[in-house]
This record gives sequence, structure tokens and C-alpha cells, in this order.
Amino acid sequence: MLIADQILQGLERLAGGGYLLALLIFFSIWSHTLIFERAHYLRRKRVIPSVYVTQSIYAELIDGEPETAIQMCERVPSPLTNILKAGISNRSYDEKELKSAVVTAVRLERPPIVRHLKTLAMLSSVSMYTGLLGTVLGMTSSFQALWRGDQTGKHLQGIADGISEALLTTAAGLIVALPTLIAYHYFNRKAKSLLNELERHGMSLIRFLVTEEYKLFQEKYENVRDWAKTPKKLV
Repeated sequence: MLIADQILQGLERLAGGGYLLALLIFFSIWSHTLIFERAHYLRRKRVIPSVYVTQSIYAELIDGEPETAIQMCERVPSPLTNILKAGISNRSYDEKELKSAVVTAVRLERPPIVRHLKTLAMLSSVSMYTGLLGTVLGMTSSFQALWRGDQTGKHLQGIADGISEALLTTAAGLIVALPTLIAYHYFNRKAKSLLNELERHGMSLIRFLVTEEYKLFQEKYENVRDWAKTPKKLV
């Protein structure tokens, strides 16, 4: 009975928040769905696979097996391997056309990476303003009850209900808005970092195809041949 009473009390409190509280609950479900989806998609290994994959691809290019390198890209689909595949497939172009093909490939990978970020920013703002609207409406309801009241004190319930609605919607708006805003900034920064790294990989591929120089990992290896010949796992 105690649990049932607590559930009933919780439902009564939710009902006291009015339709705006129900709207905020919907915003919360929506935002958390997007947060979980972005957390899953923007995993680094999903966007930029292990270095062993890239090593294997470059090793095949060094050995004069570009078609095998393309097959490796297809075997491990990801934004990075899609870009590498686009560059290798257009390796016969001159430097200007090759750069154009790689830049286009990078741009094609951008929308899935930044997807839903604007929606998260929107939900954060809308939730906060919805909570503020609930505050204004709740306080307005309280003042109306006070204005209609008589000397018997029967208006006190209306005042209490209005204040309760104001506080509930204010708290709910902040509870929804703050995590959503934090998630937006985190994923936005992560997306920018991943896109910058994809661009660096793309430019490094162009440099390699044109001059056989690969400087992305030059802090450890003098040239791409040394880097590609290091021990690597099977793709």
C-alpha cells in the first residue's frame, strides 16, 4: 500500500504541473534518445578505425595493390575508410582533381557526424523557456486565486496549486535543459575534432599519392614505408 500511495502522490504532483510538465517530459524523452544515439555513433572507433586498419591500407598501396587497398576499405566501412577509398579510387587524377575528390568525400561524411546537434541545442533552449512559461502561468494562477478569494480562506488552495505548478515546471525545465545543453557542447566539440582528423587523413593521403610522403605519424616514423611495415593485425 505504501508504494501504491507514493505512486499516486507522484501522479498527483505530475498532474499539478499541468500540460506544460507533460510537454517537458516529452522533450526529456526526445533529448535523451538523441543523446544516446549520438554517444553510440560518435565513438572514435566507429568514425576512425584502429591504426592497424590504416597501416594495412597503406601497406597495400606501397606494394602496388590499390585494388586490394580499396577492398580493405570496403571490408571496414567507416567515414575514414570511405574517404581513403575515394582518394585511392581517383589516384589517376592530377593533384588538383584528387584534392577535389577527397574534399568532396570529407564533406559527404560531415552530415552524419553533426546530425541532431542543432536539435539538441533547440531542445535545451525550448525546455528552459517552457519551464519559464510554466513559472509565469503558475504565478498568474496564484494571483488570480488571491484576487478572487474571500475572507474565509477558501482561495488558499488555488494559490498553493498555482505556486506548485510554477515550481514544478521551473524545476522540470532546468532538469531537461541542463543535461541537454551539456551534451550538445560535448558532442559538438567531439564532432569538430573528428572532422578535423578526417581532413588531416585526407590531406595526408593526397600527399602520399602525389609524393609518397606521409607525415601524419612522422613523430614516430620517418616515412610511410617504415610506418606501414610495422607489425599490424589482420583486417
